[in-house]
Amino acid sequence: MPLTLRELLSFEVLREARPEVLAGEGSLDRVVRWVHSSEIYEIGPLLTGGELLLTTGLGLAGTDAGARRHYLREIAARGVAGIALELGRTFPETPRELVEEARRQELPFIVLRSVVPFIRITEDANTLIVDYASRRLRLGDSATRALNEALIAGAGIAGVLATGARVTGAPLALVSAGGALVSAHGVDGDREAWQAVEHSACEAPVTLHGRPWGRLVAGPGSALPAEDLSIALERTAVALALAMLRTGSPPSERDRQVSALLRDLIEGGAEAGSSVRAMMAGFHPAPDHVLVGVAADSLETAAALAAIDRAAHILHTPALRGRLSRLVLGALSVPRAVTDAVGAASQALDEALRRVSAPELRVAVGYPAADLGELGGSLRDARAALGLRPSARLVSTRALALDLELTRHGDGGHAADLVRRTISSLVDWDAAHRTNLVGTLEVFLLHGCSATRAAAVLHLGRQSFYQRLQRIEALLGYTVTDPDVHAALLLATAAHRISQG
Repeated sequence: MPLTLRELLSFEVLREARPEVLAGEGSLDRVVRWVHSSEIYEIGPLLTGGELLLTTGLGLAGTDAGARRHYLREIAARGVAGIALELGRTFPETPRELVEEARRQELPFIVLRSVVPFIRITEDANTLIVDYASRRLRLGDSATRALNEALIAGAGIAGVLATGARVTGAPLALVSAGGALVSAHGVDGDREAWQAVEHSACEAPVTLHGRPWGRLVAGPGSALPAEDLSIALERTAVALALAMLRTGSPPSERDRQVSALLRDLIEGGAEAGSSVRAMMAGFHPAPDHVLVGVAADSLETAAALAAIDRAAHILHTPALRGRLSRLVLGALSVPRAVTDAVGAASQALDEALRRVSAPELRVAVGYPAADLGELGGSLRDARAALGLRPSARLVSTRALALDLELTRHGDGGHAADLVRRTISSLVDWDAAHRTNLVGTLEVFLLHGCSATRAAAVLHLGRQSFYQRLQRIEALLGYTVTDPDVHAALLLATAAHRISQG
């Protein structure tokens, strides 16, 4: 924190001087930029503001009361933090006119009743001031370096926000001048983002082309002192402006309309008028098309938007897509004549992902929806699927239907009972021997009980896989390829994996 005059007076070296504040008591929280000593009467023009001036009053010796008042007025006009007069050498008692003028100027006026070498006072105080300034410079340089690295790597709004949140240690929200929430990081959804804005710890303006564009808000939670947080937030705001100027990322009114429509769809409140809103947003799917919901998660939302656009271009159909916090949600339009709409959308997205340079981008494909009224459910499932396979780049809710049902309707106690009744011997073995027989069994079941395919997925030799399978069946006491137990084993292995995160 910056050093204030009040804090400086508590230093041991100053307490030895027996300081007494005779004027300006209400201004003791002024920041001391430097501690300086001088006996020159004409010192005023040489000061730049923020100094604590130490003097024995030698420069005032032989002057009258009017000259002393002028001396103090000139010092006060320079914006100094205060003045400290050592008694005993020049003035055995404090000149009354100095105290009166200091009170008139609301200038902290301190007398030192014991002699302490000024060099000791200046060394102690200025060392702390320099240390603080150096630390702030290091913090600013560190923040700028991290933000520049993000920009060089191609980060846009979301990427810069993520870097800024890491630097500040606080959730960040970007709000336009019109009051719209543009993007946020470190919060779970828009509601938490607005709570962070409401209880903001610090704000910084975001300026584009010399005009106010919006503000960057840091929510509560940062461990940084207020001034350090302000520095880091200002650097982040500058980086955001650069990212927006480079990528054209500031959302247009149409972008906001799309985001609002998608938000209403996923919350189940956009059925009335949704077709009109979609047309106003530029989305005109043909009547003989179905809509496949898409959810994408990426540090940089521009990459996710580009992937959906490219997939739509591959399909030669329109797409609806928009940002919701750090996620991108949307819909691909697929002709009803295509038997496997999910497969077609997945294939197009897979090709798009290969062309978009964003290795951290992950996409989930929902089920086909007949119209916008059904699209909300497809979007909700696609969003949920993103959290079920965090290491997979492309997943579909069709492939994760069992997982979704377990997470949506499964009771924790019932799932635990199922695991205990069905595969507890495998779970116990894995825990005791640090193996993964449960995972091996699930892969085997998911691949149609094909040892060849399962071994390839697990990167095992066929003999090694057969040895594992024999161990599994020995522990269970029955053959896992028996059709009567297939469903129960698949359900139990999935429930165990989900319970383990």
